[in-house]
Amino acid sequence: MGNNLFDSKDFEFFKGLITGAAGIAHGIQRKNVMVERKADSSIVTQADLQVQDHLISKISERYSNVNFIYEENFDTARNEIQDDTVSVIIDPIDGTAVFSMYLPLWCVSIGVFRGYEPVYGFVCSPGAEMLFHNDNEHAYLNNRELSINRNIEIDTETNIFLASEIPWICSIDFPGKIRNLGSTAMHACLIADNSRNRSLAFIGKSYLWDWAGAIPIIIRAGGSVRYISGKEIDYSEIARNGYGMSDYLVAYAIEDFSLIQRIFKME
Repeated sequence: MGNNLFDSKDFEFFKGLITGAAGIAHGIQRKNVMVERKADSSIVTQADLQVQDHLISKISERYSNVNFIYEENFDTARNEIQDDTVSVIIDPIDGTAVFSMYLPLWCVSIGVFRGYEPVYGFVCSPGAEMLFHNDNEHAYLNNRELSINRNIEIDTETNIFLASEIPWICSIDFPGKIRNLGSTAMHACLIADNSRNRSLAFIGKSYLWDWAGAIPIIIRAGGSVRYISGKEIDYSEIARNGYGMSDYLVAYAIEDFSLIQRIFKME
Protein backbone atom coordinates (compact mmCIF):
# COMPACT_ATOMS: atom_id res chain seq x y z
CA MET A 1 0.00 0.00 0.00
CA GLY A 2 3.05 2.31 0.24
CA ASN A 3 3.29 5.52 2.23
CA ASN A 4 -0.23 6.41 1.17
CA LEU A 5 -2.48 3.68 2.40
CA PHE A 6 -4.91 3.88 -0.55
CA ASP A 7 -4.69 4.77 -4.22
CA SER A 8 -7.41 5.85 -6.66
CA LYS A 9 -8.68 2.29 -7.15
CA ASP A 10 -9.11 1.87 -3.39
CA PHE A 11 -11.08 5.10 -3.11
CA GLU A 12 -13.36 4.03 -5.95
CA PHE A 13 -13.84 0.65 -4.27
CA PHE A 14 -14.86 2.17 -0.93
CA LYS A 15 -17.12 4.79 -2.51
CA GLY A 16 -18.88 2.12 -4.54
CA LEU A 17 -19.06 -0.21 -1.56
CA ILE A 18 -20.57 2.29 0.85
CA THR A 19 -23.01 3.58 -1.76
CA GLY A 20 -24.16 0.04 -2.41
CA ALA A 21 -24.45 -0.73 1.30
CA ALA A 22 -26.47 2.44 1.86
CA GLY A 23 -28.71 1.32 -0.99
CA ILE A 24 -29.30 -2.02 0.73
CA ALA A 25 -30.33 -0.23 3.92
CA HIS A 26 -32.49 2.26 2.03
CA GLY A 27 -34.30 -0.61 0.33
CA ILE A 28 -35.05 -2.22 3.69
CA GLN A 29 -36.32 1.10 5.07
CA ARG A 30 -38.72 1.52 2.15
CA LYS A 31 -40.29 -1.89 2.90
CA ASN A 32 -40.33 -2.90 6.56
CA VAL A 33 -37.91 -2.16 9.40
CA MET A 34 -37.81 -4.84 12.12
CA VAL A 35 -36.77 -3.28 15.43
CA GLU A 36 -35.19 -5.07 18.37
CA ARG A 37 -33.72 -3.77 21.62
CA LYS A 38 -30.13 -4.41 22.68
CA ALA A 39 -29.08 -5.00 26.29
CA ASP A 40 -28.58 -1.25 26.78
CA SER A 41 -32.13 -0.60 25.42
CA SER A 42 -30.81 1.00 22.23
CA ILE A 43 -32.36 -0.01 18.91
CA VAL A 44 -30.98 -2.42 16.34
CA THR A 45 -32.63 -3.40 13.04
CA GLN A 46 -32.09 -6.10 10.47
CA ALA A 47 -30.49 -3.44 8.26
CA ASP A 48 -27.72 -2.80 10.83
CA LEU A 49 -26.78 -6.47 10.83
CA GLN A 50 -27.18 -7.04 7.08
CA VAL A 51 -25.16 -3.96 6.10
CA GLN A 52 -22.43 -4.73 8.63
CA ASP A 53 -22.07 -8.31 7.37
CA HIS A 54 -22.05 -7.08 3.76
CA LEU A 55 -19.30 -4.53 4.40
CA ILE A 56 -17.08 -6.94 6.32
CA SER A 57 -17.51 -9.62 3.65
CA LYS A 58 -16.70 -7.35 0.69
CA ILE A 59 -13.74 -5.65 2.39
CA SER A 60 -12.34 -9.02 3.50
CA GLU A 61 -12.47 -10.27 -0.10
CA ARG A 62 -10.31 -7.36 -1.29
CA TYR A 63 -7.98 -6.84 1.72
CA SER A 64 -6.62 -9.84 3.55
CA ASN A 65 -4.90 -8.20 6.51
CA VAL A 66 -7.27 -5.61 7.93
CA ASN A 67 -8.62 -5.42 11.46
CA PHE A 68 -12.35 -4.79 11.85
CA ILE A 69 -13.97 -2.72 14.58
CA TYR A 70 -17.75 -2.43 14.35
CA GLU A 71 -20.86 -1.59 16.30
CA GLU A 72 -23.03 -4.68 16.33
CA ASN A 73 -21.98 -7.74 18.38
CA PHE A 74 -18.37 -6.56 18.63
CA ASP A 75 -16.20 -7.79 21.50
CA THR A 76 -14.94 -4.46 22.84
CA ALA A 77 -12.36 -6.27 24.99
CA ARG A 78 -10.36 -6.96 21.83
CA ASN A 79 -7.34 -4.70 21.43
CA GLU A 80 -5.20 -5.96 18.59
CA ILE A 81 -3.99 -2.64 17.22
CA GLN A 82 -0.29 -2.13 16.52
CA ASP A 83 1.38 0.86 14.83
CA ASP A 84 1.04 -0.75 11.39
CA THR A 85 -2.42 -2.26 11.91
CA VAL A 86 -4.95 -1.13 9.32
CA SER A 87 -8.36 -0.99 11.01
CA VAL A 88 -11.67 -0.58 9.23
CA ILE A 89 -14.19 0.90 11.67
CA ILE A 90 -17.82 0.37 10.68
CA ASP A 91 -21.08 1.88 11.81
CA PRO A 92 -23.57 0.12 9.52
CA ILE A 93 -26.45 2.50 10.30
CA ASP A 94 -25.48 5.65 12.14
CA GLY A 95 -28.80 7.04 13.31
CA THR A 96 -30.63 3.73 13.76
CA ALA A 97 -33.43 5.35 15.77
CA VAL A 98 -34.10 7.81 12.93
CA PHE A 99 -33.83 4.96 10.42
CA SER A 100 -36.43 2.97 12.39
CA MET A 101 -38.75 6.01 12.29
CA TYR A 102 -38.62 5.89 8.46
CA LEU A 103 -36.91 9.30 8.36
CA PRO A 104 -34.06 10.06 5.89
CA LEU A 105 -31.21 11.56 7.95
CA TRP A 106 -29.13 8.47 8.75
CA CYS A 107 -25.96 7.22 7.11
CA VAL A 108 -23.50 4.37 6.68
CA SER A 109 -20.04 5.21 8.04
CA ILE A 110 -16.61 3.66 7.46
CA GLY A 111 -13.39 4.94 8.99
CA VAL A 112 -9.92 3.63 8.13
CA PHE A 113 -7.17 3.99 10.72
CA ARG A 114 -3.47 3.10 10.57
CA GLY A 115 -2.48 2.21 14.09
CA TYR A 116 -4.26 4.85 16.15
CA GLU A 117 -4.20 7.46 13.39
CA PRO A 118 -7.39 8.34 11.46
CA VAL A 119 -6.58 8.23 7.76
CA TYR A 120 -9.70 7.91 5.59
CA GLY A 121 -13.42 8.32 6.02
CA PHE A 122 -16.45 7.42 3.93
CA VAL A 123 -19.94 8.51 5.02
CA CYS A 124 -22.99 7.98 2.81
CA SER A 125 -26.53 9.25 3.44
CA PRO A 126 -28.81 8.08 0.63
CA GLY A 127 -31.79 10.00 2.03
CA ALA A 128 -29.84 13.27 1.90
CA GLU A 129 -28.03 12.24 -1.33
CA MET A 130 -24.68 12.93 0.31
CA LEU A 131 -21.44 10.97 0.00
CA PHE A 132 -18.58 12.40 2.03
CA HIS A 133 -15.05 11.01 1.75
CA ASN A 134 -11.42 12.03 1.80
CA ASP A 135 -8.38 10.89 -0.12
CA ASN A 136 -4.68 11.57 0.46
CA GLU A 137 -5.06 15.30 -0.20
CA HIS A 138 -8.62 16.56 0.08
CA ALA A 139 -12.09 15.99 1.51
CA TYR A 140 -15.13 15.80 -0.75
CA LEU A 141 -18.92 15.88 -0.79
CA ASN A 142 -20.29 14.11 -3.86
CA ASN A 143 -16.81 14.49 -5.40
CA ARG A 144 -16.83 18.28 -4.85
CA GLU A 145 -13.75 19.39 -2.92
CA LEU A 146 -14.42 20.75 0.56
CA SER A 147 -12.54 23.44 2.45
CA ILE A 148 -13.75 24.57 5.87
CA ASN A 149 -14.32 28.28 6.45
CA ARG A 150 -12.47 28.83 9.75
CA ASN A 151 -13.56 32.48 9.83
CA ILE A 152 -17.27 31.72 9.85
CA GLU A 153 -19.46 34.59 11.02
CA ILE A 154 -21.52 33.73 14.10
CA ASP A 155 -25.02 35.20 13.88
CA THR A 156 -28.66 34.11 14.05
CA GLU A 157 -28.29 31.88 10.97
CA THR A 158 -25.16 30.00 12.14
CA ASN A 159 -25.76 26.34 13.06
CA ILE A 160 -24.49 24.09 15.81
CA PHE A 161 -25.39 20.43 16.13
CA LEU A 162 -25.49 18.56 19.41
CA ALA A 163 -26.28 15.22 20.98
CA SER A 164 -29.82 15.15 22.35
CA GLU A 165 -28.74 15.10 26.01
CA ILE A 166 -26.51 18.20 25.80
CA PRO A 167 -29.18 20.71 26.92
CA TRP A 168 -29.59 18.70 30.12
CA ILE A 169 -25.91 18.71 31.08
CA CYS A 170 -24.65 22.11 29.97
CA SER A 171 -25.81 25.66 29.43
CA ILE A 172 -25.65 26.87 25.83
CA ASP A 173 -24.84 30.47 24.99
CA PHE A 174 -25.31 30.79 21.23
CA PRO A 175 -27.23 33.28 19.07
CA GLY A 176 -27.82 30.93 16.13
CA LYS A 177 -29.70 27.71 15.41
CA ILE A 178 -29.32 24.62 17.62
CA ARG A 179 -30.08 21.37 15.81
CA ASN A 180 -30.12 17.58 16.18
CA LEU A 181 -30.65 15.43 13.09
CA GLY A 182 -30.18 12.05 14.77
CA SER A 183 -26.86 10.92 13.27
CA THR A 184 -23.43 11.55 14.79
CA ALA A 185 -21.49 10.99 11.56
CA MET A 186 -23.84 13.23 9.58
CA HIS A 187 -23.67 16.02 12.17
CA ALA A 188 -19.87 15.85 12.15
CA CYS A 189 -19.50 15.68 8.36
CA LEU A 190 -21.68 18.74 7.88
CA ILE A 191 -18.97 20.78 9.62
CA ALA A 192 -16.70 19.97 6.66
CA ASP A 193 -19.21 21.69 4.35
CA ASN A 194 -19.68 24.79 6.51
CA SER A 195 -18.88 27.22 3.71
CA ARG A 196 -22.32 26.36 2.35
CA ASN A 197 -24.35 25.32 5.39
CA ARG A 198 -23.07 27.85 7.98
CA SER A 199 -22.21 25.18 10.57
CA LEU A 200 -19.84 26.03 13.40
CA ALA A 201 -19.60 22.91 15.57
CA PHE A 202 -20.99 19.56 16.63
CA ILE A 203 -20.69 18.18 20.16
CA GLY A 204 -21.38 14.53 20.98
CA LYS A 205 -19.97 11.51 22.77
CA SER A 206 -20.91 7.86 21.99
CA TYR A 207 -18.38 5.36 20.52
CA LEU A 208 -15.48 5.45 18.09
CA TRP A 209 -17.49 3.83 15.28
CA ASP A 210 -19.98 6.72 15.43
CA TRP A 211 -17.17 9.22 14.74
CA ALA A 212 -14.55 7.21 12.82
CA GLY A 213 -15.81 7.90 9.31
CA ALA A 214 -16.27 11.62 9.89
CA ILE A 215 -13.03 12.51 11.69
CA PRO A 216 -10.63 12.03 8.73
CA ILE A 217 -12.99 14.01 6.49
CA ILE A 218 -13.18 16.93 8.93
CA ILE A 219 -9.41 17.02 9.40
CA ARG A 220 -8.68 16.84 5.67
CA ALA A 221 -11.19 19.65 5.03
CA GLY A 222 -9.29 21.87 7.48
CA GLY A 223 -11.41 21.44 10.60
CA SER A 224 -10.53 20.17 14.05
CA VAL A 225 -11.77 17.61 16.58
CA ARG A 226 -10.96 17.59 20.28
CA TYR A 227 -12.57 17.01 23.66
CA ILE A 228 -14.66 19.83 25.11
CA SER A 229 -12.08 20.09 27.91
CA GLY A 230 -9.53 21.09 25.26
CA LYS A 231 -7.70 17.77 25.52
CA GLU A 232 -6.47 16.18 22.30
CA ILE A 233 -7.93 12.80 21.35
CA ASP A 234 -5.94 9.73 22.38
CA TYR A 235 -7.34 6.92 20.24
CA SER A 236 -5.43 4.24 22.14
CA GLU A 237 -7.19 5.44 25.30
CA ILE A 238 -10.54 5.12 23.53
CA ALA A 239 -9.68 1.53 22.56
CA ARG A 240 -8.80 0.71 26.17
CA ASN A 241 -12.15 2.20 27.19
CA GLY A 242 -14.12 -0.33 25.15
CA TYR A 243 -14.10 2.13 22.22
CA GLY A 244 -16.27 4.56 24.19
CA MET A 245 -15.44 8.26 24.45
CA SER A 246 -14.30 9.39 27.89
CA ASP A 247 -15.69 12.89 27.35
CA TYR A 248 -17.66 14.90 24.82
CA LEU A 249 -15.96 15.48 21.46
CA VAL A 250 -16.36 18.64 19.45
CA ALA A 251 -15.90 18.90 15.68
CA TYR A 252 -15.46 22.58 14.94
CA ALA A 253 -14.64 25.12 12.25
CA ILE A 254 -12.96 28.02 13.98
CA GLU A 255 -9.45 28.93 15.12
CA ASP A 256 -10.27 29.91 18.73
CA PHE A 257 -11.44 26.82 20.60
CA SER A 258 -12.12 28.84 23.74
CA LEU A 259 -15.09 30.33 21.90
CA ILE A 260 -16.52 26.82 21.54
CA GLN A 261 -15.99 26.21 25.25
CA ARG A 262 -17.87 29.41 26.04
CA ILE A 263 -20.82 28.20 23.97
CA PHE A 264 -21.00 24.83 25.76
CA LYS A 265 -20.57 25.48 29.48
CA MET A 266 -20.50 22.04 31.06
CA GLU A 267 -22.26 21.84 34.43
